[in-house]
Amino acid sequence: MTQDAIVGREGRYQLSVAHFLVAIVAIFVAAPFANRLPFGDVAESAVFTLVLLAAVNAVGGRRQTYIAAIVMAAPAFLTRWLDHLWPGLLPTEVNLLAAIVFVAFVIWHLFRFVIAAPTVTSEVLCAAITIYLLLAVAWGFLYTILAIGDPSAFSFTEPSDAKATLNGFLAMYFSVQVLTTITFGDILPSSSIARMITLVEAAVGVFYLAIMIARLVGLYSNRPPTDSLPS
Repeated sequence: MTQDAIVGREGRYQLSVAHFLVAIVAIFVAAPFANRLPFGDVAESAVFTLVLLAAVNAVGGRRQTYIAAIVMAAPAFLTRWLDHLWPGLLPTEVNLLAAIVFVAFVIWHLFRFVIAAPTVTSEVLCAAITIYLLLAVAWGFLYTILAIGDPSAFSFTEPSDAKATLNGFLAMYFSVQVLTTITFGDILPSSSIARMITLVEAAVGVFYLAIMIARLVGLYSNRPPTDSLPS
């Protein structure tokens, strides 16, 4: 029997997944203010580091997974802080790709945890919500990479944003719009590749919600009636 089966949780500690969810929400809350602070980029990287640590704990219920999570998180951590110590040493795309790989690793392990869960618990619900937000984060990184390689891949319809670039908070903002299929029309994909990626994210968001709702409702429906339980 595995350790996570024994303790009935995915993370290393009780509420590890819940703490990770709080850290993800903190990223979304702090991102709009990063550019307005004197050392906003450093503060944003500090929050990013806390999210990495929370992610490692959230999926590290088993020793092998814990070690693998540390190994996967290390490139994202190192490339992020190397950019502060030696600006221009590595292309921004390197850090973004490392972050995408780690996020995909975390999503996969949390998804397996939710699908294999025998009952609906607060840990399962937190994992399901966290996966949804991580999808937005991963695609936000992907949009940033695309915008770096092709500045004309996205266009801004608001005159005040005419010279804006799709990165940081704007990338996550657009990603959440696409994932939830609630778009405001202020950012539009202009290239064929950008349109294809946005369509894929929208489809993933719809299918993920359908799968999660079916799974969670199924788990709840399979619970034995209270009156049939032994007294």
